Amino acid sequence: MVSQLESSLSTAIRGSAVAAVAALLSTTPLAVAAPRAGETQALYDVSFMGFGIAKGSLAVRVERGSYAAKLHISTSGLARIISSEESYATAKGRLGRSLTPASYELMSRGDKVTEVDMGLAGGRIRSLKAIPELAERDDRIPVKAEHKRGVMDPLSAALVPVSGKGGKEVCDRTLPIFDGWTRYDIRLSYKDTKKIEVPGYSGDAVVCGARWVPVAGHRAGNKSTAFMESNRDLEAWFVPAADEGLMLPYKISVKTMKGMLVVQARQFGDGAKPAVEQATAAN
Repeated sequence: MVSQLESSLSTAIRGSAVAAVAALLSTTPLAVAAPRAGETQALYDVSFMGFGIAKGSLAVRVERGSYAAKLHISTSGLARIISSEESYATAKGRLGRSLTPASYELMSRGDKVTEVDMGLAGGRIRSLKAIPELAERDDRIPVKAEHKRGVMDPLSAALVPVSGKGGKEVCDRTLPIFDGWTRYDIRLSYKDTKKIEVPGYSGDAVVCGARWVPVAGHRAGNKSTAFMESNRDLEAWFVPAADEGLMLPYKISVKTMKGMLVVQARQFGDGAKPAVEQATAAN
C-alpha cells in the first residue's frame, strides 16, 4: 500500500507543475468593458489525494490596454523528497473588450525539462517551440494548421474580464486551448454559486463544471485520453479579483487516474504580494 501510494504520489508530483498550469486555464474572456489598470496577486496550494504536493503564485498586471501574467508552481514539503519540480509560465497580450494573446512561455525543471515558447497573433499560432517533441505513435491524432487557429494559451485563458462581480456567464461556454503540443476544448457549464472566505476575499464564488474534449495531438487509443474524455469530476470556482475587473480561479479540482488533484487559493490581493514577488523574481 505504501509503495503504491508513493508511486501514485511521485507520478502526480512529476506532473503537478504542468497540471496546475493547465488547471488554471479554465476560462476565457467575455465581451465586456475593459478591465481597469492595476495589479492583482494570488497564492495557491496544490494537493493530490489529500497530500500537499506543491505551492503556486499568480501575478497579473493590467496597464494601458495590455496584460502580463506570471505563474510559478513548485513542489513543497515532503513531496520534495520524492521529486523536485518547478515551473514558470508567462503570458502577455492585449486586453480590452476581448483578450488577444501575443506570447506564452512555459519552463518546467525537475526530473525532466519541459519548455514552450509560443507567439500568437489574432488567435493564430505564429511561432512555436515545444520541448520535448511529441513522440510519434500510430494512434496519435496529428496537429494540423487548422488546429492552431482560433486558440488561446493556457495562462491567458485564466484571465476573465467581467463587469461587476461576474455570474453564470463566466461558465457557459467552450474554451479552445493549444498548449504547445495538444489542441483541446474545455466545455464549461454553470453549477452553483458558493460563499467563500479566504484572506483577501470574502463573497461569492461561481462554480463551473468542466469537460475535457480532445481535438488533436492526443493518442486516440490511450487509456488516460479515454478516462479524461469521459471524466465528469472536473470543477472550477472563480472569484472577482479586487477592482481590476477580472475573475481568477479560486479552486480547481480534477479527478485523475491516480486520484484527485486540487488547486486552491489560500490568499488573494496585497497580502500575497511579497510571496508572489519572491517566487516570480527567481524566473
